[in-house]
Amino acid sequence: MRDVASPYNAGVSDGRISLDHLAHDIVGRSGFRFTVADDGTRELAYQLRYRAVVDHRMEATEVFPDGRERDSYDDRAIHIIGWDADTPIATGRIVLPPGPLPTEKACGFTVDPCGRVADVGRMTVARTHQGPGAHSTFLALLARLYLEVRAQHFEFACGVMSPRARSLMRLLGLHVEVLGNDRPYWGELRAPVRFALTIDASPIATRLG
Repeated sequence: MRDVASPYNAGVSDGRISLDHLAHDIVGRSGFRFTVADDGTRELAYQLRYRAVVDHRMEATEVFPDGRERDSYDDRAIHIIGWDADTPIATGRIVLPPGPLPTEKACGFTVDPCGRVADVGRMTVARTHQGPGAHSTFLALLARLYLEVRAQHFEFACGVMSPRARSLMRLLGLHVEVLGNDRPYWGELRAPVRFALTIDASPIATRLG
């Protein structure tokens, strides 16, 4: 497992606070630890996703006899796991090019710039960490996924995201471009989006500080 290290760019230039620094601050304030899954911990991500599918009645348990939710994209994805002490409580994945992305397959179009977009999805928070405080847990997961996309040197990302996820991304300061209508996907209505990972984060930092 690889833990989050120091900020990739925690400096202040031209009066603007780095979005990287803001994302690190959100992760740090959450009180949770986030790691990149290795071969020994990927199964935990699949199990968390399985529980989400069952809890939200997306599928019957019989569809997943091994207690895992996974698909053909997982082998080439980066999986992030959030931990409360030694308990896995959140996960999300980043699918990198080359090759079709999950958003492209689900929505039937290519997300530009082709070959330079990472796909963020399968974001899951365990039931034990939903309810009061879940907003901050999910925001911390989004912030950590953002940092990993940046670490992979991508300036653009996409996903099929719920209105709540889109609102939280805007809270992070990202400009979210909605590419289509909401449609049933991963248990609720979601819309395809694209977002750039470079913004002026100073107004957001003021609100969160």
